[in-house]
Amino acid sequence: MNGNYILTELPVGSYALTPSQIEYSFTPLNRSVNLPPSASSQNFTRQSIVTPGEMISIPAENFPMGCHSDHNGNYSCSSDELPLHTVYLDAYYIDKYEVTNVQMAAFLNSRGSNVCDGYKCVDLDDPYLRISYTGGQYVVDSGYGNHPVVEVTWYGANAFCTENGKRLPTEAEWEKAARGTTVRAYPWGDNAPTCGLANFWDGKYCVRDTAPVGSYLSGASPYGVLDMAGNVWEWVNDWYLSTYYSSSPANNPTGPASGTYRALRGGSWIRLAYDLRTAYRDYYDPSGSVSYGGFRCGGSSAPGE
Repeated sequence: MNGNYILTELPVGSYALTPSQIEYSFTPLNRSVNLPPSASSQNFTRQSIVTPGEMISIPAENFPMGCHSDHNGNYSCSSDELPLHTVYLDAYYIDKYEVTNVQMAAFLNSRGSNVCDGYKCVDLDDPYLRISYTGGQYVVDSGYGNHPVVEVTWYGANAFCTENGKRLPTEAEWEKAARGTTVRAYPWGDNAPTCGLANFWDGKYCVRDTAPVGSYLSGASPYGVLDMAGNVWEWVNDWYLSTYYSSSPANNPTGPASGTYRALRGGSWIRLAYDLRTAYRDYYDPSGSVSYGGFRCGGSSAPGE
């Protein structure tokens, strides 16, 4: 658990402190103390061990897609979130975490280009992007390796996923992974967001920047998918159409056949609690990028299967 711990009746000497639970770590990870006196106050913060690219299996079943006014954070439903309708999805996989700067830099270096399907993959000219092109290599800014990549276009996100044996999730896949099989306002339930559940802005910033992926364990979705609310907006595969729910198929919807904008989901570190709702839909020019927009990948199977 988080907090301070008191260890008594230890003999004088030097001690190395390491986490005992294999699924968790603490910050800082490596720490040595001497007795006496430096172990008098040691504060630990438990964190999940992040495995970039790890995927979670989502079973085949129905789920309610769209907005329900009784489970919507005391907000009114937007017209593009209606009607609430039942959708069946085949089994699929989705990344547990948003794609990180380290992952994107490795992708760019592997292909030696920042061009994805004729468009820039990321906006190297924007200071919010924590990746620079230096000495013929794409290099991540110090301290930002495990933060979600931002300033990535839909084309960059799509290329990353497909070239890694995955794909962008559909809007329906994203919403089910965030919500589960019951109507809920947010991935964790109907309770209002706090800075212990998500990275967002609601009159004040929780972080005023991206947070490392997997930082909000208490904000996990019913399937254990992390950061589905806040931190960064996430590209999905679908073209955006405000009236799509009125005519979308009941089984495995993949969005309109064409459009002008691609859909975004999840809210971000710079957006309000309203945008963090599992039903909320946004959209953007697929060739554009923003300082608070990233993505995660999905797939009909896990890579290698």
